[in-house]
Amino acid sequence: VEWLKNDEPLRFENVHKYQIVGNGTALKIKSITFADTGAYMCQATNVGGLTRDISSLVVQEQPTPTSPNEERRFFAFHEWGVSVYEPSTCRLYHQIQSTDIIPGTQEYVCGDKGIKCTWGRAVNVANRYVYATQPDRDRVIIISKIQMVVVDVVSTDKYPVDLHYIPHLDQVWVLNWRSTNDTGIKTIQVIRDAGQKRKHHTVHPEPIDGQFDLVKGLYIPSANQELSHFSFKYGYVTHTNQRGLYKLDLANLRYVRSVDLTPYNCVPAQIQFSALYGLVVLECLEPVTGRPTGQLTLDYLTDTVVGSKPNLPGVPYISPDSRKLVTLDRTEKGTTLIVQEVLPTGLLFAFDVKTTLNISDVTFYPSQTTHSYDIFASANDKEDILFLNLLTGKVEIITGVGKAISSKLAKWGNPIRPIKGSGLFGQYMVTPANEALFVINGRSRTVNCEIGAVIHPSAIVWTVLKYH
Repeated sequence: VEWLKNDEPLRFENVHKYQIVGNGTALKIKSITFADTGAYMCQATNVGGLTRDISSLVVQEQPTPTSPNEERRFFAFHEWGVSVYEPSTCRLYHQIQSTDIIPGTQEYVCGDKGIKCTWGRAVNVANRYVYATQPDRDRVIIISKIQMVVVDVVSTDKYPVDLHYIPHLDQVWVLNWRSTNDTGIKTIQVIRDAGQKRKHHTVHPEPIDGQFDLVKGLYIPSANQELSHFSFKYGYVTHTNQRGLYKLDLANLRYVRSVDLTPYNCVPAQIQFSALYGLVVLECLEPVTGRPTGQLTLDYLTDTVVGSKPNLPGVPYISPDSRKLVTLDRTEKGTTLIVQEVLPTGLLFAFDVKTTLNISDVTFYPSQTTHSYDIFASANDKEDILFLNLLTGKVEIITGVGKAISSKLAKWGNPIRPIKGSGLFGQYMVTPANEALFVINGRSRTVNCEIGAVIHPSAIVWTVLKYH
C-alpha cells in the first residue's frame, strides 16, 4: 500500500505531519495548512492487480455554498420507442419514436407504422451513450445522451440480448441468443472503444479448440460496484449442463482456464462478484433436472472453492459496496430473502425474511442509517414494493404502484417487473407497470409520481447530466 499527494509519494519522516493508520488503510494529516490542499491517492497492489482511489482535500478560509451541479434522467424503453424523463418533476424531456428514421441511414428505429419495438437489454456506456439490443433486428443501437438521437447501429449475430459494459476497458460485451428461447447456443461478441465517438463494430473472443464457442451464460463483474476503480480482469462463461466454468481474460478476449465443479454437482445459473476480498458467489443447479444444489463461493484469483452451502438455494445479488449478499429463494408460496455479510473469511448468515410477494427484481439503495445499502424489491403479482433494511431486517411495504405486465409479455429473460435505482447518490427509483412508469422516492419511501400512457415499458437506464 502506497500513499501519494499530487502523484508524488508522501514523505513520512515528519511524524508530526502524517500518520498512517491500520496497516496503510488510512492517512491522518495533522496541523492542517493551505499547503495541504491537493489530490491524495492510496494505491494497493498484489498479484490480483492494482486498485487505487483518489480523494481531493481543499483547505479554504470560509466554505462557499455549492449548487447541485448534476441532474439525473432516465431512459424508458417501450413498445413505441424510447422516452427520457426527469425523475423529480416526472417531466418528459425527449422521445425517440419507433417510426423515426435513424440519421444517416434509411432505417427506422423499430419499424414502419404499427411495428412494435422489441428490446433486450439497455446499458449506460461511459455516461455518454445508451446502448440497447434489438433482438429481432440483430443489432445494437447506440443513443447519444446529449443529442438524444440514435448515432450508431452495430450489426451482431442473431438475436442479441444481454449487454455488459466494462468501464476500465471501455468494452461492451454482447450475448447473442441465436434463438428466441434461452438455450445454450449463444455467441459472445465485443464492441471495443464503446464510449468513443466513432463507428463501432463487433469482434468475437478467441475461439476454443478452433471453433466459436456456443455458451449458455456470460458473467462479467458489474459496473455498478462502488469499487469499480478496482479493475476486474476476468469474467466467466457457462455451458449447458456442464458442471464448471471457463474463465475469460477480458482485456485480451480469450479463455485462460477451466474450473471443474463436478464435486459440487454445480451447473452455475448465476454469478456475483465481490470487489471486497475477491470472492465469486455462484448459484448452483443440478444438470438436466435444474434442481438447486446450493451456493458456492470461489476465490476470484485461484478459482478454488472456499465456501459451500448446499442448502442455500436462490439467486444472489450483491450490494454496490460488496458488503451484503442477498439471495432470493423463490417458491410457489412466495419468496425468502436470505441476507449474508461478506467478510474476509467468506459469507456469514445475518438473517432471512419471508414474504408472500412473488419478488420479480431488486435494487440496492444507499442506507439512510448506515454507510451501506438497503434494498427495494418489486413483485410480479401485487401492486406493492417491499423495502428491507439490511441491518435491522425491518420491512416496509409501498403500495399502489400499478399492475405489472402479464408474464407472457416479459421477453428475453427480463423480469416481469424491473426496478432500477439511480446510482450512488440518486434519490429515485423507477419501476415499469403495464402501461405506466412509477417513480419511487427512496428517502421518503413513497411514490413520487405515475407517468401514464407508456405501453409495456421494459428496460430503464439512468444517466447523469453534469453542469459546469
